[in-house]
Amino acid sequence: MLIKLGKINIENLLAKMKNLPASVKITEISKYFLGIPYKKNSLIGSVSEKEQLIIDFEGVDCMTFIEYIEALRSSNTYQSFIENLKYVRYLNGVVDFKKRRHFFTDWVNLKTVKNITAQLTRNYLTVKKQLNKKDTGLWIDGLDPKTRIIKYIPSEYIDKIISQLKSGDYCGFYTSQEGLDVTHVGILIVQKRSIKLRHASSHKSFVVDDDFIEYSKQKEGIIIFRPKEI
Repeated sequence: MLIKLGKINIENLLAKMKNLPASVKITEISKYFLGIPYKKNSLIGSVSEKEQLIIDFEGVDCMTFIEYIEALRSSNTYQSFIENLKYVRYLNGVVDFKKRRHFFTDWVNLKTVKNITAQLTRNYLTVKKQLNKKDTGLWIDGLDPKTRIIKYIPSEYIDKIISQLKSGDYCGFYTSQEGLDVTHVGILIVQKRSIKLRHASSHKSFVVDDDFIEYSKQKEGIIIFRPKEI
């Protein structure tokens, strides 16, 4: 196990978040990650290299960022955070490359969140995809392609569901690209006059807040997972 906590003291952070509702926890915990550098390929493990549990708060990509937030908001102690991270990142909490949730829609079996995409509007679309498969082979070597039914809200309908979105919602940006479900993920932060996307931005090189509506205009659609109260 490799641990880099940087400026974040987990025990102090969790003590401040005790007994808060999920949306507030996610909003407040994720604030501590603002400004943390974007770091690609921060996890260790492949078909040929043994998987390690990595906790790296000094550099995150869009997926590890939301994994850390979801694990932290579900925890009361440092040790429970480690265990919860295993369950967020890996199927059944087993630290193994083939059990890692490589795709955002792999969260469908995560017990602490619920895919509410189809509940937000009738104007969702349903597609059947072969995740990890592309014309030239595989996106991720060593993983078998998996068939998945994906429901998403096209970007032109997002303005009609704005009032139903909540702080702490996890948002994935759907792509029609072969073998992928989303191109990016982040956390929605609902404010009085706007909604922010809090995310690890490869373009800006840090965890930042961007205008969600403007960002969504560049994408095909969205998938929303909402945290459950624990």
